[in-house]
Amino acid sequence: MGRKTRLVILASGFALATATIYAPAGAAEQHGRAHILSHDKNAQYSTNWSGYAETGSGYKSAVATWTVPSVSATSSSTYSSAWVGIDGDGNSDLIQTGTESDYVNGQAEYSAWWEILPNYSVTISSVPVSAGDSITASVAQSSGTSWKISLKDNTTGKSWSSTKTYRGPGQSVEYIQEAPTVDGSQSGVAKFSNFSFSNLTVNGSGPGLKSSEEIVLRQNGKDYSTPSAPNSAGNGFSVSYTG
Repeated sequence: MGRKTRLVILASGFALATATIYAPAGAAEQHGRAHILSHDKNAQYSTNWSGYAETGSGYKSAVATWTVPSVSATSSSTYSSAWVGIDGDGNSDLIQTGTESDYVNGQAEYSAWWEILPNYSVTISSVPVSAGDSITASVAQSSGTSWKISLKDNTTGKSWSSTKTYRGPGQSVEYIQEAPTVDGSQSGVAKFSNFSFSNLTVNGSGPGLKSSEEIVLRQNGKDYSTPSAPNSAGNGFSVSYTG
């Protein structure tokens, strides 16, 4: 296993964000700020994020369930991560946890991780994940600067949680599929299988996602990762590889 570094860039609004990523041996992966390209047709376009983000105040917990997407062979190394987090949109703080689906050096790689900026991401080695596994992940304030980060593989039953210190303002919440920065350059998007985020909550209730909050991942004028409109309850959506 290589080392992980995560510097994220958020893809919503005009904000900066940070995320987590697994770095294969010999490569340094970072999730950088979202590079917003444009706003069109009630959608936002980013070179590294797709999904949904909401901004406001008082965000204290976020939960998401998704299926780890598989990745297909590509001619060069490509990367993809799915995660849930708080902050990062409009500020330099971020607490998050998620899974990685990469195609590196001719093989698919899958892992789980957590991260609090500005530190690097940390692999959750006690919860190995595979393509097709159902994952439920959350970040939640316990009290003051004490926050609990949790991730469970619903397919295998293995789970992990840990209490960490976090001092972010709680001004945004995100449910994101991302292509990270690797060795200082924006990575290509892994050719991932379509998957869904479901049972989303923020502060214990549905986030009430709106189509106008949609973020599409666009690189070199081509849309590679596109979220669907939210479901009727506003607490879920699917993500499709469209490259």
